[in-house]
Amino acid sequence: MEVRQRRAEKVGASAEPCGVCGGSNVVAMRSRAVRRGADWLNPVFDPAPRTHDLCRDCGAKHRTENGLRV
Repeated sequence: MEVRQRRAEKVGASAEPCGVCGGSNVVAMRSRAVRRGADWLNPVFDPAPRTHDLCRDCGAKHRTENGLRV
C-alpha cells in the first residue's frame, strides 16, 4: 500500500488561540495530496484538500472546515 504525500501551504494567521497551550501564534494551513507515479496519467486525480490550524508554539494541529474548528 502506497502512502500519499501531502504538501502544506500557509494561508494566514488564525483568529482563534491554540486549544492545547492557549498560545496566539496559530497559523491557518491548507494541504493537498501530491501527484506521483500513475497519478500523472489519471485524468480524475483528486488532491483531497484539507485545512487545519497549526500552533507554532506547541505544534498542535486543529482540523478546520469552512474556517471553523471541528
